[in-house]
Amino acid sequence: MGCWSCASAVGPGEPFCPSCRKIQPLDPREDHFAFLGVPRSYGVDAGQLSRRFRDLSRLLHPDRFARAGARERRLSLERSTRLNDAYRTLRHDLLRAEYLLSLAGRPSPEARTPADAAFLEEQLLIREALAEARASGDEATLRRIAGEGRERLERLRTEVAALFAEEEAGRGDRRGEIARCLARARYHEAAVAEAGGPPAGR
Repeated sequence: MGCWSCASAVGPGEPFCPSCRKIQPLDPREDHFAFLGVPRSYGVDAGQLSRRFRDLSRLLHPDRFARAGARERRLSLERSTRLNDAYRTLRHDLLRAEYLLSLAGRPSPEARTPADAAFLEEQLLIREALAEARASGDEATLRRIAGEGRERLERLRTEVAALFAEEEAGRGDRRGEIARCLARARYHEAAVAEAGGPPAGR
């Protein structure tokens, strides 16, 4: 790929031209992992991810390009926006899992319903309890429901991590099971949010 400013060769994903140091356009082929320069893995190192985010934030922030030309200002804004999106996705375990499934061509968990009648019946009962507690102002019940939801989410996170570890170790395709776990997690997250408590890890 050639630099838009001086036509020098620029490596894939490089944010700046090595010759003229002009900021470069986004590479549409780059996923979030490549953009942040970390391995494509569910078990991404959180410390490495944070360091890469901070380093790139300093380099790409639009304030650094306030006196640059219009094109550089626009490219800085585009790269900063992409950086924030990538970091927000990869730093949260469930969002990272959903993103990895999307890279593999699996449907979003938001579009899937757990094929488990018992689970769906349980969720219906939780919704009914939530509605009653909110209507009566029963804060103790709301706290209990939120706490139970966070515990279920933590168990699902543990299960998702184990499934990704198995798949990355070459012990079979676990993406269908991961997608089902994430679909369940969406229900629990919604219940925790409705009960008035933030889900752990989000």
